[in-house]
Amino acid sequence: MLKYLFTIGIVISLVGNSLAGTTGKIAGRVTDASTGEPLIGANVIVQDSYFGASTDLDGYYAILNLPPGTYILQIEYIGYNTTEITNVKVSIDLTTPIDISLSETTFETSETITVVAERQKIQKDLTATTSVVDNEAIEALPVTEVSEVLKLQAGYVDGHMRGGRS
Repeated sequence: MLKYLFTIGIVISLVGNSLAGTTGKIAGRVTDASTGEPLIGANVIVQDSYFGASTDLDGYYAILNLPPGTYILQIEYIGYNTTEITNVKVSIDLTTPIDISLSETTFETSETITVVAERQKIQKDLTATTSVVDNEAIEALPVTEVSEVLKLQAGYVDGHMRGGRS
């Protein structure tokens, strides 16, 4: 009987040790400094590691499974100043609460940003062939009337578009 009690005691102590955690957690909320509104999708990154999180719809985040130690948090959000929080201590089986308020920033640049749009070569939702003639093509053609441009297009016969006659 004593042998069974001893065995049960050892098993219970081993199970208790195996359930003990070895990591901690950082959690909190990211808000706008002026309005207090939550910032959705702000990035909270633990520097020099692969750990990080993004805020949810209410501005809350949680970085799980962090080994115990002291870290630097970097918080980034478009249109806001990047903030760093140093000496964030993480302990085993504990949550370190870090709430952050970010202030807005303005983007100033002396460069001109040029965006060039392109037309898709293939339109997947189009059920028939089309012909697009832009102003550059019309200027290059030896024509003076719109009807002359139409005569050069496929499907245009005797002043009628294909399928446009009775």
